[in-house]
Amino acid sequence: MATIPRADYGFRFWLGWIFWFAASFLTAALFWTWLIRILFGAVLGAELTLTWSLAVFGSWFVLLIPFMRQKERIWKRLNADQENALSAWFFAMGFFIGVLILSALGWSYIYRRQILESAYTGWNRPWIKAVLSTWLLSLLPFLIWMYRRADAIFKLAVERQAPRGPDHRSLFVERSKRLLPEKMAEKLRDVKPLLGQGHVLTLVLKDGTRVPHVFVMNAKEILGIYDRDHFDFTAGDVEDIEPLTAGQLPAYEESKWLRLDGRV
Repeated sequence: MATIPRADYGFRFWLGWIFWFAASFLTAALFWTWLIRILFGAVLGAELTLTWSLAVFGSWFVLLIPFMRQKERIWKRLNADQENALSAWFFAMGFFIGVLILSALGWSYIYRRQILESAYTGWNRPWIKAVLSTWLLSLLPFLIWMYRRADAIFKLAVERQAPRGPDHRSLFVERSKRLLPEKMAEKLRDVKPLLGQGHVLTLVLKDGTRVPHVFVMNAKEILGIYDRDHFDFTAGDVEDIEPLTAGQLPAYEESKWLRLDGRV
């Protein structure tokens, strides 16, 4: 469903764009008429008439692109991926038109004598072949680039819109190796859980090693470890436990969470 524009996109805003439509077309027509007269003396013959038409309407299209982009942003009908695709499409259209205009103008200048001499006798065939050949050859590398650009936009859209699974790592460790000794479990039951039914602890092993940010579920089962990529001890190695407070928790990043029951 389209979003209703805000008040600052009211009558004056749209009236300004209407004036822009008229002014941009008039400016394009005056500019190309002036330039062709400077180069050729007058807009004569089918070739120069076609060149003038392509230049005027092509320039007008390019000048209207800001309006078309702004209109879509006002109505908010496009997501980020569609915005990227639309921007690429506008760029491609502008490039196609621009190359065609430059090709027609360049070959018109090269064949200007023949064009002006036969202004009323029909098309200059070498001019037609030269313009179309130059345009098509110029588009080949651009089409390759556009294909790669479209492929990149599509892959990004699929990656962004496809359902994502959990970002944490998972490792299966037998439950018997993850159950705290009963003495440690009894001690932990007297401590209020920090996260639901879970405690976050620093484990002190028998060899003096300290393992911080260990998540223990139901006061007995080691379910995961934060910011650690391996589990090289068992719950039987635990000599002591130190419960952490909320202020001691690190900034959470899911990718640093290692789950030990094998589930994802």
